[in-house]
Amino acid sequence: MIAIPIDNASIDAKSSKLFGNVKYFALWDKQEKKFTFITNKEAGNGIKTAQLLSKWDVTQVVYSFMGDGPFGSLLKDKIDVYYIGGEPMELTEILKGLEKGSFIHVTSENASNYLDSGTASGDCSCGCSHD
Repeated sequence: MIAIPIDNASIDAKSSKLFGNVKYFALWDKQEKKFTFITNKEAGNGIKTAQLLSKWDVTQVVYSFMGDGPFGSLLKDKIDVYYIGGEPMELTEILKGLEKGSFIHVTSENASNYLDSGTASGDCSCGCSHD
């Protein structure tokens, strides 16, 4: 299952710049070849959002802005993380990019180059612990 953060639950949605504060995720089921739209009940907390993806059997997630806390949680749950750049993209464009290997696979080795919480200070603003 691939998770794409989106601001509105629609097939016409584009990816959101947000991760932890995003309202919805589009989940792409590779076997069924269809999207399901899920409400992010943990919006406002990036780590809890990341943990929720694991409960939805997500194996890959894409993002534009993400802090180190959610990233660490995703890695711990063995979810592959891909940086797609800072601008919203159409859902089908993201799927094609993943298939072609067009996005940056973010790992613990290169994370410092691609993690950015999206806040003015660059710090997480969710108020959670990053332990």
